[in-house]
Amino acid sequence: MSRKIKCLYRNLGSSDVKLVEGIFFHGIHDGFVFSDFAKDKTFTISPETHKVVTSEEILNIPFSMQKPTHWESTLREDYEFGFSIIKNEIDHNHINKAILSRRKVKNQKVNVNDLFLKLCENYTTSHIFLIETPDRDLWIGATPETLLQKKNEGYETMSLAGTKESHDVNWTEKEFTEQRIVTNAILGELFKFNINPDVGDLETVKAGPVYHLRNKIKFKTKESALTIANALHPTPAISGNPKKQAISTIKIAENHEREFYCGFGGMVKDGEIENLFVNLRCASVSSNQICLYVGGGITKDSELSKEWEECERKATSLLRFL
Repeated sequence: MSRKIKCLYRNLGSSDVKLVEGIFFHGIHDGFVFSDFAKDKTFTISPETHKVVTSEEILNIPFSMQKPTHWESTLREDYEFGFSIIKNEIDHNHINKAILSRRKVKNQKVNVNDLFLKLCENYTTSHIFLIETPDRDLWIGATPETLLQKKNEGYETMSLAGTKESHDVNWTEKEFTEQRIVTNAILGELFKFNINPDVGDLETVKAGPVYHLRNKIKFKTKESALTIANALHPTPAISGNPKKQAISTIKIAENHEREFYCGFGGMVKDGEIENLFVNLRCASVSSNQICLYVGGGITKDSELSKEWEECERKATSLLRFL
């Protein structure tokens, strides 16, 4: 029989933090679903406990943590190598965008309960989570991207791209192009199901220390929401475009496994999606280290130094609270 594992989560737009605890099952079932980027480690916590918890209760919930690890940050030269591979594929018109990620490791012990509360307090427009996995890993994150959410009689997803610091929200054609690529690719997936979505206005949204471009995309369908979510993931915001070629390029360009970075998570009830998020700003935590995963979209107009610095800014989403 599977052992019990647990998760704390707070959905974007909600003030309630919920605890889910129970045995886990591999694959997608009713409960709290958590999936990796490759979708080969997907699991569900079947909720024996599912309740709202207070800040005081959160601080006293025990989370199992990995033994000491020896994780290493992505070296600048390795990132440069990956960047050159992606740019070469773009120059030869094989892809028009791919996301290049890297790892940033800090050697320190982390109080994950305290960090979770700080993320909740400071990132009101993000999904926040802290979760144990079947492999005894521990992941924490604050992500601004919704994969699929139940909205009244329909559903809502979003296209999210571009990153700017708080004091410099002057978007360039590079970011607008990146956003169009993501939006059009999501629409293309929905069109395959004969869905004609309503695309909201382009807006600038705050996600911690940075801002992004976003279009909300609403639609109705008789198709299974899980089928739609599976088709949308991974979105171009976390893989690239065209999706298949971009993922193949990423596997060559990155020298680490993404694990649960750029995966997805959220509640499924009676076979119906309630709210699934894309796992963007996140980290794996052990007894002696925290390993952050950050990335950015590479297009024809991308510059190496700017992309590296963008990842540094994104890393502060979690690092600033350590």
